[in-house]
Amino acid sequence: MKGGEIPTIGVKDIPEYQSRRDVRFIDVREQGEYEIDHIPGAINLPYDEIEEWERQLGKDKTYILYCERGSTSMMAAKQLLNQGYKVYTLVGGIKALQKKNLD
Repeated sequence: MKGGEIPTIGVKDIPEYQSRRDVRFIDVREQGEYEIDHIPGAINLPYDEIEEWERQLGKDKTYILYCERGSTSMMAAKQLLNQGYKVYTLVGGIKALQKKNLD
């Protein structure tokens, strides 16, 4: 990974990561959006509250962040990477997953 690049996964990779005990999916959207639709097993930690929750994450886990389309989760991932966390983002966010489920 080159300086500052955020690693990503695609929608097709979700099941592989869901089966891993060391991985946590984090939905960084607001709670109301999370309640409407989210990846099964994901926890909701809104981006606006990142300063409150980031220090509570263990550095022994890998975190996959997602939002609506990908830009907010990318900002959160950069912040967490700078703190030494193992972080990925979901390309296209929840919209990409919804589109795949419609295909």
